[in-house]
Amino acid sequence: MNNQKHPTKQKHELQVEELLSEMTIREKLGQCVMIEPCFCVAERVSEQFGESYTGTDDPEFLSMLLEKYHIGAFLFGGASQIGDGSAEAWASYIGRVTQHNQKTRLKIPMMYGIDAVHGVNFMKGSTIYTHNLALAATWNPTLTEQYAKTVGAELSALGFNINFAPTIDTARDVRWGRVYESLGEDPFLASQIAGALVKGMQSAGNLAGCAKHFIGYGESRNGMDRTQADLSDRVLLEMHAPPFEKAIEEGVLTMMVNGADVNGVPVPVSKKLLTGLLRDKLNFQGITLSDWEDVERLYSRHKVVTNRKESLVRSFNAGLDMNMAVCNIGAVDSMEEAVQEGLICEQRLDQAVRNILLTKFKLGLFDAKPVNISDAATRVGNAESKAIAKQLALESITLLKNENEILPLSKRSQSILITGQSAASKRHLCAGWTLGWASAKEEDLDCETVLDAIKSIVSADTSITFAATAEELKALKVSPSDFDVCISVISEEPHAEWVGDSMDLSLEQAEQDILQASIDTGIPVVMVSMIGRPLKMTWVDENVAALLWIYSPGTEGAASTAEILFGDANPSGKLPISFPKDGSQVPCVYNARSYQSDEIWTRYEPLYEFGFGLSYTHFTYSNLRVPNRVKVGENLEVIVTVTNSGQRAGDEIVQLYLRDQFATVSRPLKSLKAFSRVSLEPGSSETVTLTLTPADLSLYDEELNFVEEKRTIDVLVENLVSEFSIEGSYTKS
Repeated sequence: MNNQKHPTKQKHELQVEELLSEMTIREKLGQCVMIEPCFCVAERVSEQFGESYTGTDDPEFLSMLLEKYHIGAFLFGGASQIGDGSAEAWASYIGRVTQHNQKTRLKIPMMYGIDAVHGVNFMKGSTIYTHNLALAATWNPTLTEQYAKTVGAELSALGFNINFAPTIDTARDVRWGRVYESLGEDPFLASQIAGALVKGMQSAGNLAGCAKHFIGYGESRNGMDRTQADLSDRVLLEMHAPPFEKAIEEGVLTMMVNGADVNGVPVPVSKKLLTGLLRDKLNFQGITLSDWEDVERLYSRHKVVTNRKESLVRSFNAGLDMNMAVCNIGAVDSMEEAVQEGLICEQRLDQAVRNILLTKFKLGLFDAKPVNISDAATRVGNAESKAIAKQLALESITLLKNENEILPLSKRSQSILITGQSAASKRHLCAGWTLGWASAKEEDLDCETVLDAIKSIVSADTSITFAATAEELKALKVSPSDFDVCISVISEEPHAEWVGDSMDLSLEQAEQDILQASIDTGIPVVMVSMIGRPLKMTWVDENVAALLWIYSPGTEGAASTAEILFGDANPSGKLPISFPKDGSQVPCVYNARSYQSDEIWTRYEPLYEFGFGLSYTHFTYSNLRVPNRVKVGENLEVIVTVTNSGQRAGDEIVQLYLRDQFATVSRPLKSLKAFSRVSLEPGSSETVTLTLTPADLSLYDEELNFVEEKRTIDVLVENLVSEFSIEGSYTKS
C-alpha cells in the first residue's frame, strides 16, 4: 500500500515509531498484557504480592498496575462488576482509570475491552438483543450492520474501545454449547453477517471489533467445547477461514485466538496458523490476542510447555501480540526475563507493540475526550436500540411447521392455554452472556415475557390460562373442548460455553414433560421453541400442530413473538443451521463433501434443512436465466423471478446455490453463493439479479491453490435448476 495516498496512516506510523523509540522494554511488555481488574483485586493480588487493596479504583492498586507494570489494557468479562452495574458506574470508573493513567511516564492511553456479544449485555437497563445465530437467520446484513453500529455507539459513549465481538465461528456440530453464539454452519452466510457486524461496529472509528475465535473453534472432534479439532487444511480454508477473511476485508482491528487444540497444536502457539495463515495469507494487520487465560492453559491444560514462562515465550513468538492474562500481572516480569535471556527478540516485541500502538492511534485514543457520563447514561437502552432489537427478532423468527395453517392465531380466540415455565421468564428470552456469564437473574431484567405479550395482543374477551409445569397442567384436568389452542413455550436453561455442551441433543426433562402433558390434553399445540440451537425435534414435529423457533430473542423478543403468532407480522427467518433427525446424524451439514450413495446411510436427510423457513404466504419461482458459459475471470449474472402467490404480504430470501457436476477435487453437495431479501405484496413479482464473482466460482485444488477450474456447474434457486460452463485458462492464487 502506498503511504503517500494514505497520509493519516503514514502519520500514525511515524507517531508509533517515535513512541517506540522512547519506550523501555518493560513499558513495551506492559502493552502486551491485558488485566481484568475486578478478578485481579478480589482474588489474585494478595496471593501474588501479599498486597490488599480497597477496590478496583484504589489509587495504590492502579499505580501498581499502570505505573509499576505499565499495563496497557483492561478487560471486563461476563462476570465483571463495577459499582452498581449502572452506566454511570461504568463510565465513571473508566474515567477515573483514564485520569490516573495520566500519571504514567508516557501517558499511553489504555484500551478497555468488554464482552458485549448481544448488545450492552453486561449492564442493567440495556437492550438485550438476540444472539448471533438468530442474526444469521435474518439473512439481512443491512439490519445487522445497523444493530452493530448502535451497540458500538453505546459502548463508545461508556468509554470502551474494544468489543470482544463478533463471534464469527462456523458451527459444524450442533452438540457444541456455543452454537447460539455462532453464525451457523455455512461459511458464506457467516461471512456476510460477520462483515456487516464488523463494518457497523467500527463505523464511528473509535471502537475496535474483535473477530473470534480464530480458527476452527466450531468443529471439535466430539462437538464439545475446547476439545481437540482434527481439521485438514482444506476444511480450515473452505469452512472456517471465510468469515475471518471477510472481517479482515472490512478492517477488523483485533482478532481473538481460539484457545483449543487444532491438529495437535493449541492455536495460541501455532505459528502456522497465527503467522502463516492469519498474517501472511489472510493479511491481517491488527492485534492478535488470547482468550481468557489461554496462555496460562498452555501449561496447566494442554501440557505443551514445561513451565509458565515458556508458555508466554512460545505464544508470543508464534504471533500472539496481547496476552489476556486476567490476573497474572507477573506475566510482565516473566516476559522481561525472557527478553533478557534472549528467548524473545526485541524485533518481535517491537512488532507486537507496533500493532497495539497503531490500533490505539487509529481509534483516536491519544486525542480522546473524557467520558461524558450523562451522555453514556442516556444512550444505554435507548428507543432506537429497542426498535432494532425488535426488528431483528421479527426477521429471525423461523416457522418450521404449520399444519393446516393453524398459524396465525386469531386475537379473538375464546380461550388459550399457555404452558411452560419459559413463557413467564425474562432470563430465558435472553439466554447466556446476560448481566453475567451464564444467565441474568429474573429480577434484574425489565421486559415483557411471552405470556405478558400474548395477554397484551389478544382481545380483552380472550381467556388466558397458564400452567408452568406438567404437574400444574395435570391438576387443571382440562379437556380438548376447554381451549381453542395450546401455546407451549419450550426452552433450555441459559448457559455459556462448555456448560451447554449436549451429548444427545435431547430436550431437558422438565421441558419434555410439560410439552408431553400439553400434547396429551388433545388440544392443538403450537410449540414456541426458545432454544439457542437445534435439538432433537423429530418427535415434536410428529406431534405438534405448529413449530415456531424464536431462538433467544432478547428483551424485545416477546412482543415480536406475539406479533408473529397472531398475524401482525409474517415470519421470514430461514435456518442458518440444519436440524438432524437424531443424534446419529451428527454432524449434519448441508455442504458436506459429496458422499451420498445407496450403500452409505449418511445422506443429508435432516429434519429441517439449511435455508428452510415457512411463511404465512406462498412464493413461486420462475424464469431462471443463466448464461450457458462464462470465461475465467468474468462475473456471472443469474436472474430469477419471484412471485408472492399467496394472500399476505411477506418477505422471501432468494437463495442461490452452486453444485459442481465434476471437479478435480471432491466438492460439497451444494454451496450457498448469493442471496437477496425481497418484500412482496400479494400477487406481485420481482425480478432478482444475483451476481457471482470469479472468487465465487473458484475452489481450492489439490495443492490448495485457489483457482477457477474449467468445469460445468449447476445453479439451484428454490426448485429451479440450470447449468453453465467455465471456459478458458486460469491462474493460481
